[in-house]
Amino acid sequence: MINFSLRYPFCFPAILATLAGLLFPICTIALLMWHNDLDVSWRTFTALHDNNYALFIIWSAPVVLGLFGSLIGKSGLLLKHQMDSLKHQTAQLNTILDTAASAIVTIDKNGIVISFNKAAERIFGYKQSEIIGRNVNCLMPDAIASQHDSFLQRYLTTRQPAIMGQRREVEAKRKDGKLFPALLQVNPMQLDDTVFFSGVIDDISETKALQTQLIQAQKMEAIGQLASGVAHEINTPIQYIGDNLSALAQNFADILDYQQSLSDTADDTMKAKLEALAERYDIAYILEDSPKAIQQSLEGVARVAEIVKAMKTFSHFGPSQDKQFVNLHEALNGVLTISRNSYKYIAQIETDFATDVGSIECYANQLNQVLLNLLINAVHAIEDGPNRPGLIRISTRKLDDSVEILIQDNGIGIPDSIQEKVFNLFFTTKPVGKGTGQGLSLAYSIIVENHHGKLFFESQVGSGTIFHIQLPIKQPRLD
Repeated sequence: MINFSLRYPFCFPAILATLAGLLFPICTIALLMWHNDLDVSWRTFTALHDNNYALFIIWSAPVVLGLFGSLIGKSGLLLKHQMDSLKHQTAQLNTILDTAASAIVTIDKNGIVISFNKAAERIFGYKQSEIIGRNVNCLMPDAIASQHDSFLQRYLTTRQPAIMGQRREVEAKRKDGKLFPALLQVNPMQLDDTVFFSGVIDDISETKALQTQLIQAQKMEAIGQLASGVAHEINTPIQYIGDNLSALAQNFADILDYQQSLSDTADDTMKAKLEALAERYDIAYILEDSPKAIQQSLEGVARVAEIVKAMKTFSHFGPSQDKQFVNLHEALNGVLTISRNSYKYIAQIETDFATDVGSIECYANQLNQVLLNLLINAVHAIEDGPNRPGLIRISTRKLDDSVEILIQDNGIGIPDSIQEKVFNLFFTTKPVGKGTGQGLSLAYSIIVENHHGKLFFESQVGSGTIFHIQLPIKQPRLD
């Protein structure tokens, strides 16, 4: 019976309807027997049918109801199959939406969110229950959010898709207020007479960061090549200028001795003539000033030679994708020399290099980039603060199998309210044109991800900031 019901499920409603139909003739005969006070017997049953032909018609009720029940059963079964199919398709679509990597947000013509998939929850930080029913402009920067409703109304009025269907880069806003770069494509949809809009959003923060790293690496490599070429071209003339100045200094010392010997050996008449000539050509000033000029020139040549050496140290490393052992203190001194023009009128530099810190394995160009970036940030922090001239202290120390670099300044410090944001991509407190919000994010990526180290800071408003860079002496080998 169970197997029959499973094979022919529409028969069950037909049987129920037939049984219900039997109640009509049975109840009719029972009422007639009760009304006429007849006994219950087969003779009475047949006599009632002989005298009431309408009973034969009533007996057709089970057949009619059975057929009707069968029809209802088949219709119900078909409807159930359609509902199950629709339910399956709905579940399939919901699964696709929830497993999609892109955020998919649907809004109505008033900009109210009516669907929000799992990827959208992950990207924006809202739960479905928090966002559905709200205006979609809460996912946009304030400047765009204030105009979004007018964009929708303009499309609904003109039906001209100015940006509809086009994939474009925009800024979006997370629940915590952070802005991030995204790729957005909006498409209009119409069901019956109702217009909807579906937006597909991809968070491209990591892509932007990788692009920035690539651009910076290419810039650093180009700068390194340029610096190497300039250093090579400058080195030879600086050497012979220095050699010639040293020879000139020695020659001038000989001239001084000669002049003194000439004065000592001359008689009174010759001395008077010599003194007149000396006064006429201001020999006393020349003899006093020339050694100073030569000495200053030698110091300038030495300074240029130091810069050239720093440029060669800064640029002699190989491509940024190769790990190399680098003398950490030479790298720090090279960065200080290269960037001297940025801090010489703003801050004094103190160094405290540990004697037990030597070479470390690293991506040299990337490490130089981080050191230069943190040093420039320290200069800007002092430049914006009250302490002028300021102080930047750079120190190193060994920590078991790693080394630590500390870059400390007495600048304005970092407020507590933004400390957790400073390593975020595109976050900056600097005015437009002075900062892009990429330096510290890139530095964090280089130190933590590329070098398996640590980058963190301590800061107090008004007192300054200390950045800690911890790097393994030898990079781990990844299989």
